[in-house]
Amino acid sequence: MTDVSHVTGAASAPLTAEQQKALSNLHAATTQFEGVFLQMVMDSMRETVPQDSIFGQDSASEQTWQSMLDDEYSQEMAKSGGVGLAAQMERQMRPAVLADAKNEAHADVSPGRIEP
Repeated sequence: MTDVSHVTGAASAPLTAEQQKALSNLHAATTQFEGVFLQMVMDSMRETVPQDSIFGQDSASEQTWQSMLDDEYSQEMAKSGGVGLAAQMERQMRPAVLADAKNEAHADVSPGRIEP
């Protein structure tokens, strides 16, 4: 299970297993969202770079591989803390998720469900 100690707060009452699962799902979803955001930023940055190299124009396959690499970079950046978007979203959404932990604990946040 994902460590959610950074969003549970030290002074709060002990969380039920359902609440812990709901917070774990929240963490997974916000991290994936930040990864998608970072990928969109990287895509926008890449569009500003000329597509020509000393060997000619980049091929479609090279652009595909570059896009896949950028996706992996963005997901890893998000997992390592990224720009803090996921953490901020977790703090803001925590009360709502805990209030509806019964439903939130069963949300499907499997990787790959959020795409740009």
